[in-house]
Amino acid sequence: QAYLADVITRIVNGHPNSRIDDLMPWAHPAQPALSNVA
Repeated sequence: QAYLADVITRIVNGHPNSRIDDLMPWAHPAQPALSNVA
């Protein structure tokens, strides 16, 4: 879900078509898991 939200936000904000490979799942940085949430 975080990946899709990030990709859609980038597209809406004008991500260039020439850098479409940056939006692929394997290029998306892994989000650290929340561990100590108060």
